[in-house]
Amino acid sequence: MAKIWALGRTTLQEMLRERFFLVVLFIAAIMLALSFLLGALSFAEQRKILTDFGFLSIQIALLGVSIFAGAFLISKEVEKQTCLLILSRPVSRPQFLLGKILGVLGLNTLLLLFLSVLLFFLLGLAKSPQQLVAFAEICLSLWFESAIVLGCVIAFSLVVRPVLALTAGVMVFLLGHWLNDLSFFAEKSKDAFFIQAVKVLHWMTPNLFKMNWKSSYYLENGIPAQNVLWMLTHSLGWVVLLILISNALFRRKDIV
Repeated sequence: MAKIWALGRTTLQEMLRERFFLVVLFIAAIMLALSFLLGALSFAEQRKILTDFGFLSIQIALLGVSIFAGAFLISKEVEKQTCLLILSRPVSRPQFLLGKILGVLGLNTLLLLFLSVLLFFLLGLAKSPQQLVAFAEICLSLWFESAIVLGCVIAFSLVVRPVLALTAGVMVFLLGHWLNDLSFFAEKSKDAFFIQAVKVLHWMTPNLFKMNWKSSYYLENGIPAQNVLWMLTHSLGWVVLLILISNALFRRKDIV
């Protein structure tokens, strides 16, 4: 476990120096500032606009790190042969992979903490402690969403080129949010094949639409406990499954 932590810490330090991280952080900060300015134009809607844009900026920041870092995380090491130096030591491939994933998740955690604290004060939630639990649950759902997408992108990157893995990660994210709409259209079409295909997709794709709580409605009204429990179970299941798939693919990958 110490080796995994060491690899994770090294990966985190390397990614903090990457330019794309600064770009992602800058974009998120700009969106938060923009939401604050737009809210100022309409005092009645200020809190709603700031909440929606604020959570959206956090989501984009976390997904940006997961998709771009995940696509090049392993391929860069293999291409430059730097992974051979680490694997030549008493470090196994599963330990190497888990350390890299841990580093990206650590970066997303730091990014989430920074942006969520900033949004917390912008929304003035210190004066509304009853909404703190809902705020934390929404932020947690965004973190798990980014973890699922990261697992998908890493798994794809071990099979196809980084650009294709990046594209596949975006498609998984979009499909996960469109499943509910696809089910609606399938029922309307009354096409048996379409309906069955959508049912299969529900099992083969993370149901991200059920975790889409980034709005002022959920912040003000809260999230049912059973929904939060489902989110934790569903997300952890997908993350573990994707790590196992990535590990199996990485074991078979020729890195020489």
